[in-house]
Amino acid sequence: MHTILITVDALRADHLGQYGHERDTMPALDRLTADGTRFEAAFSNAPYTRISIPSFQTSQFLAYDELAELPTIASILGDSGVTTAAVGTQTGVGLVDADFRFDQNLDLGRDEYHEEANSDRALRDRIVHRVDRLASRVGPLLRRVEPVYEAVDDAYRRLVPTPDFQYLGYTSAEVVTDTAVSWLEDNRDEDFFLWIHYMEGHRPYGVHDEDPAYLDEPLDTDRIKRLMKTAGTAPEEISASERRLLEDLYDSDLRYCSRHLDRLFDAMADLGVWDDANVVFSSDHGEEFAEHGNYFHRNYPYDELIHVPLLVKREAGTANDSDAPDTVEQQRQLLDLAPTVCAFHGIDPEEFDFEGEPLFEGDDRRVVALGSGRPDDEQVVAGRWDGWKFIYDDESVQLYDLDASPDETDCVADDHPEVVSEFREAIPEYLFDREDERLRDPVDGVEKEQLEALGYLELKD
Repeated sequence: MHTILITVDALRADHLGQYGHERDTMPALDRLTADGTRFEAAFSNAPYTRISIPSFQTSQFLAYDELAELPTIASILGDSGVTTAAVGTQTGVGLVDADFRFDQNLDLGRDEYHEEANSDRALRDRIVHRVDRLASRVGPLLRRVEPVYEAVDDAYRRLVPTPDFQYLGYTSAEVVTDTAVSWLEDNRDEDFFLWIHYMEGHRPYGVHDEDPAYLDEPLDTDRIKRLMKTAGTAPEEISASERRLLEDLYDSDLRYCSRHLDRLFDAMADLGVWDDANVVFSSDHGEEFAEHGNYFHRNYPYDELIHVPLLVKREAGTANDSDAPDTVEQQRQLLDLAPTVCAFHGIDPEEFDFEGEPLFEGDDRRVVALGSGRPDDEQVVAGRWDGWKFIYDDESVQLYDLDASPDETDCVADDHPEVVSEFREAIPEYLFDREDERLRDPVDGVEKEQLEALGYLELKD
């Protein structure tokens, strides 16, 4: 039995032709829809990677804070004799300071763009960056004495300026695909679970493709840097034409990624793996283009950030394959991935304390998503079901009638207090009382660097 989980970081569903986008950004995915099932209403359980990936690898909401103690897809399958591996880039598969417990973790890190893009940063900013990294090592020790920590932290934030914008870099889809194909060549005769994580939906856009599909020519590096920095630090200054340019770059990167997905699928067919494999395709979260004022993924769990693609092709010739529908319109969530993959390999999901359930079983899911708000980093809990979207933080409550306001702009919380109460009571209390994962200090310099690379530590004030 083979299972391949493919995720593309920051890929929103409505930028795919398979989900109604006017551009056919990822035609390679037609091979999955032709042989599998498209889940129309699939949602991540967080608007950014740090919560989302640990949660779908464990089917637990709060896995980001206790990953080492929880069974993961890889640990469960590994215990049953399945060979496991992850292929990706540092800002994805190496995100947290624990371990998803794959037999092999082929973390490809960042390519040369990261160093080149940051080489001309001011000396002052590089010094601040180093001081800030040192502080990230000391902070967890001081936190044990909370009054001391609070006083030192307040003084530190007043004296040390926030580091300048961090330009990112990640391994290209070409290199990720080459590595995955090489691994398949070596392991095609094994029962395996392979997770491949691409970064092409994540900023910076337009740095790997020399022939962007939706631009006349590639943008130069300085122009891309200016766009990324302005969108990240002063989104209100992005003009309408620049917003279109950002979306053109994003869509072009998806088309670039699609070319390499085609190479991956061709290799699977040539190796005799395609027919015998379960293939699951999704994302960890979406991406925003100022629908609610920001760019990238820096906002509350609005649908542009949690509605993700989900396509599943079952192993050919099985009863489950022949019975699988072409489309599932009911809501599903990424918490359902772990129980689904376990079931593929004959492992009963009920043996584990999963908070999701197999994708092809059960009714409409009551989707819950966690996150932090902007600009004050409040903890956020959101719920989405029965045509409503509920978003809660310590300072405010939002409620949207998704039929009347699908773009989530007309808040009707004051008009429907009974619906607000129903959501508040239905969502488990422990999700409202959790420790703020976003504001805790990184445990070491490596984790701090990874969080910076994903953009979560840039805008602190």
